[in-house]
Amino acid sequence: MKDIDPPEMAKRLWLNDKILSVMEKYGFQMVEPTSIENLETLEAKSGPQIRDEIYFFADKSGRNLGLRFDLTVGMTRMIANRFDLSEPIKIGALSGMWRYDEPQFARYRHFYQWDAEIYGTSEQEADAEVIALAMDILENVGLRDYEVRISNRKFTEGFLRRIGITDGQQIENAIRAIDKYRKTSPKEFENEFLKIGIAEDIFRKISETISLNGTADQILSKIPQEYLKNEMSAKGHAELSKLFDLLEGLGKSRKSILDLSIVRGIGYYDGIVFEAYDKGGEDVGAIFGGGRYDKLCGLYGKREIPATGVAGGIERLMISLERASLFPNLSQSPKAFAAAIDEQSRRRILAFVAELREKGLSCDFDMKKRSLKKQLEYADSMKIPVVIILGPKELEKGMIRIRSMKDHTEVEVRTSDLVKEVTRKLQ
Repeated sequence: MKDIDPPEMAKRLWLNDKILSVMEKYGFQMVEPTSIENLETLEAKSGPQIRDEIYFFADKSGRNLGLRFDLTVGMTRMIANRFDLSEPIKIGALSGMWRYDEPQFARYRHFYQWDAEIYGTSEQEADAEVIALAMDILENVGLRDYEVRISNRKFTEGFLRRIGITDGQQIENAIRAIDKYRKTSPKEFENEFLKIGIAEDIFRKISETISLNGTADQILSKIPQEYLKNEMSAKGHAELSKLFDLLEGLGKSRKSILDLSIVRGIGYYDGIVFEAYDKGGEDVGAIFGGGRYDKLCGLYGKREIPATGVAGGIERLMISLERASLFPNLSQSPKAFAAAIDEQSRRRILAFVAELREKGLSCDFDMKKRSLKKQLEYADSMKIPVVIILGPKELEKGMIRIRSMKDHTEVEVRTSDLVKEVTRKLQ
């Protein structure tokens, strides 16, 4: 975990505004799930083994609780029993969460994510919508060199069944192994399958199939018809075909590729899955990811609600933006500083500080009774561009001095023209 200093916080606030503006444009309503959940709620999504990866504890009443490790759990729990909401339900969140991970590059134990979910429709239009939203978020922050890799868990599971893997646990283990395709060496990847008892000839078929990636037209036609004789894989194939047609309609197909190695290792995904990568820094990992989970709501409520969603890591996205020098020149320092020369001026200058603030201009003033020289040095160190100066001479004439800290020029104006002149200096 780490503290966030003012320069980094300024970047985060800018980034948050960019993300939220796209969410609003797409009609997502923002929510904030509770940070603390019942432990059984967290385990319902990922199983008891999640305890190894999260912060959990018993409170003073002996209740087993845990800190949220993502936003999807809380948002899904919120929606599961809301029979009063019109469907589809589009909600979003941007907040912090906790995981008891080994700290490493681009991964912290306390981190932030943005998240968007659509509940109440099983159609691929919703999958296309969350992918388009996520892509527009990247475009809105200036990140252009990325690609979205898309696949389908129905196709993967059906294909595995078709080639002879029928045991449910072995299928789940195989999917988790496939998830490591791009994260391990070829030998380590093969060993993952040997560990779970996959025969060499079946492994070769898996390896050949998941290596397919490219445009949807290219890859969908390359999949052997034999693999589509399973009802589940055929349905996954059809969903992918429809999704890419929809993405083309939304103008999002150019940076979208079909990559059959994408499975998203979390077990609750059951349809379209996808991950996005910054081409200039894949070492960061996926900068957003998500997919369809039509059965998760049923774990938290009395009905199953089809759902799809996407989430992106703020810290990972910031690394990509830093590398590409995409952050604008941001500063949380005031635009103006009020410097007073004597005690009477100190009392009078507060009215000018208040006037500037009322007009929407950020302004600070000296609270240490320093000399004018020290006040100017402070303003310079804080990179405050304009200083207003008031002393006995100015008070007597009803005037005030305005100093540009960039070129050290000064003008003396009537106090009634203060706001106009400070605004002009800042332009």
